[in-house]
Amino acid sequence: MFDEAGEDELLLAAMMQLGARGGSIGAAAGGAATGTHGLGRAGARGGARGAARGFTWTKKDVSTTVVELSGTVTAVSRLVHAAMAGAGDLVGAEARDDGSIAVRAMVGVGMGGLNPTVVTAVVAAGPEDVAVVELRAAGREGLIKRHPADHALAKITGRLTAASQ
Repeated sequence: MFDEAGEDELLLAAMMQLGARGGSIGAAAGGAATGTHGLGRAGARGGARGAARGFTWTKKDVSTTVVELSGTVTAVSRLVHAAMAGAGDLVGAEARDDGSIAVRAMVGVGMGGLNPTVVTAVVAAGPEDVAVVELRAAGREGLIKRHPADHALAKITGRLTAASQ
């Protein structure tokens, strides 16, 4: 079951990966400049720890929207799956007891796609051959408010509307 606690875990893991990558690059560059090679692993550990600490100081940004698309739940869920895979990395999909289908992906937004955002889409049956797609995006914001959740939803809804036409 996709839940809010799972969003936080995914966001923390993504931020730690980015911190580790940056720390490794910085330590390797610093080691090369000083003649001390092999600092990449230590830099990666430090970068990941720094990202985890910084994660606690940031605020969660959440945005939701609803999109109605013509077709069956199965057909629209395939469309949603393809749109989310094209915009980011799929995390998982599940069929729910009520007949709806949920898909979750990590979508990078911002400069270079370096701000990870978790997007969850739930596809349910609507009235008369219409499927309702409920989208929820969650990301983290620092001191400068960039609204990553809004940007991620715009990315996904743009792909959905383009693919449905």
